[in-house]
Amino acid sequence: MEIQRLRKSVGCEVLSDDPALDYYSVDSSFFQIRPKAVVVPRTIRDIVNTIRFARNNGISVTARGGGTGLVGSALNNGIILDLQNFNKIKVYQNHVVVGAGVHKGMLDEILGKHNKFLGPNPSVGPYCTIGGMIGTNASGSRSLKYGSTIENLLAVTMITSGGRVIDLPSNTKLARSIHRIACLVDKSAYPRTSKNSCGYRLDAVRTMSDTHKVIAASEGTLGIVVSAKLRIYDIPKKRTLVILGYGSPVKAATDCQKIVRLEPSALEFVDRSTMRNIAAKFPQNIRCLLYVEFDSDVTEKILLLGRMSSGKILHKLSDRKSIAKWWAFRNSALYFSLKNVLSSRALPHIIEDAAVPLDKLDKLMEFAEGIRKKFAVKLVMYGHAGNGNMHIRMASKNKSKTLSDRIASDFFSQVIAVNGTITGEHGDGLARSKFVRRQYGKNTYKLFSKLKSELDPTNTLNPNKILV
Repeated sequence: MEIQRLRKSVGCEVLSDDPALDYYSVDSSFFQIRPKAVVVPRTIRDIVNTIRFARNNGISVTARGGGTGLVGSALNNGIILDLQNFNKIKVYQNHVVVGAGVHKGMLDEILGKHNKFLGPNPSVGPYCTIGGMIGTNASGSRSLKYGSTIENLLAVTMITSGGRVIDLPSNTKLARSIHRIACLVDKSAYPRTSKNSCGYRLDAVRTMSDTHKVIAASEGTLGIVVSAKLRIYDIPKKRTLVILGYGSPVKAATDCQKIVRLEPSALEFVDRSTMRNIAAKFPQNIRCLLYVEFDSDVTEKILLLGRMSSGKILHKLSDRKSIAKWWAFRNSALYFSLKNVLSSRALPHIIEDAAVPLDKLDKLMEFAEGIRKKFAVKLVMYGHAGNGNMHIRMASKNKSKTLSDRIASDFFSQVIAVNGTITGEHGDGLARSKFVRRQYGKNTYKLFSKLKSELDPTNTLNPNKILV
């Protein structure tokens, strides 16, 4: 590709030096793909020009946010589009209009001044961008009550592969096309989970007013999102965090089915490996924890929790500083657990984001234990128990691709068999796209291909993601 011709065509900053290409060749995954160039647009016109140049020259365009993705969604060998300059924020009473390049940490800070917050809260919140959150349908610990990105996405403005600026769902022509495909979907082919980021979310498109939702979890393959309208909430007046201890993960998983009836804002699982790195003492017989957070009818719900839970209440925290400290304990302990247990032997992030119906959460834990024994791997397990969404990280002396593929194939077959999803909130990316057909079957997969062909007929936008 002729860089000078690209610079002349797009009219904005273009990076092509080795340090820049090295930087954009990686994200937070185990993958590395070196792009041909990086374009840093300042205006919508710059994006349109980039897409047209790429399409005319048979080059791909991949949007990139904070580079925090775990499955290589923002990597490709064509042009990387860094949307850092699309950083405007406008706060309204019940929603916010925000640029794709805005870091969630910055949005949180501004919303806090208005006594508001955004529901989805991925653990990399300070660093990830809104565009990336939409692309992967990000969730986080409080999605149990406030939903994933898809439930909070009210509208998007995006650039199509034809270089058109489109608003969804208000663009009637495109909305009609998307809705027509969605009407052909067999909803029973979708997992029975409360969160799902696998494939295209055509199941969420019930009317033409829902058509923007298919952009969530689409990983920049259907259009380049430049801004979005997102629902926001009032910051709760009161919040209490209860730390429950259990003698076994299965007992904790079983209790989750009862605890969710109390409508907690968060219900998180922490395994033994992570507990060892938390700066607190626990009884000898406690082998895992549940973090249960409430932000409404707190007193009544904690009373009911004590009656229905088989776990031991270890801590009950109601002041913001203590709550923040214990969440920080969990996050820092998780970091050291992953570092110490897995170290340099960590395997690629492939099975790290499965979700199952909540009544199958104990089965998911059994699947993970079966994988550990069968393939002789170490593992760390944590995640959003209330959503049946577990993050399972593995390590082995054998780091061959063959081993990773065998583990993924074995594990995903079990997850799909119980109506689960291979990815709850991190997307398919380079890691899981080859398993999307297995998740949905050939008929639904054909509809995914039809949707992609309709919105990106030249396969210019982030190829080799979702459909491979």
